[in-house]
Amino acid sequence: MTGTAHSDIDPTAEPQPSLYERLGGYDAIYVFAAAALKKGMAHPDIGHIWAHMSESTFYKEHINFVDFLSEQWGGNVRYRGRDMVTAHRGMGLTEVHWNAMFDCLYECYDEFGLPQELRDEVDASFTKFKPAVVGSPSYRDVVLAHPEIDVTKGMKSVGVHWPDRRRGAAIPAEAEQSGS
Repeated sequence: MTGTAHSDIDPTAEPQPSLYERLGGYDAIYVFAAAALKKGMAHPDIGHIWAHMSESTFYKEHINFVDFLSEQWGGNVRYRGRDMVTAHRGMGLTEVHWNAMFDCLYECYDEFGLPQELRDEVDASFTKFKPAVVGSPSYRDVVLAHPEIDVTKGMKSVGVHWPDRRRGAAIPAEAEQSGS
């Protein structure tokens, strides 16, 4: 067999189950997401995000989170929420907020006894979305800084663009389905 490289991959081996399956499927992800959001509500750096959220809005956020994770992790689930850029534009999330959410995830990993290899995979799946989550200016701050803004037309109407592709913002394709 000239020109072929040696490989440790056995073509007859069964493919590895998806992360979705290895985590226990929809029901397990449902419980995990609820625990992570509950811990987020109690975290001193991010709890304020839920301070004025209604119960029904929380339910919608939770189910969207579960569907998003399930789809990203290989489940036969369709996420129908907004893309990650649209969902986080105007929230004013910073590195502090990002790290706080990971604090909550790490607590859940421990609580659910998640093995290190799955923790690493879950972390990597979240981390690829960081450019779509962290760094947007707060919409409130933009509105207050630009009294002339037409709030129905958004930040772009006063020249505030996020993510700013002119500065080389690298957003994964799956984070921005609508091209906003």
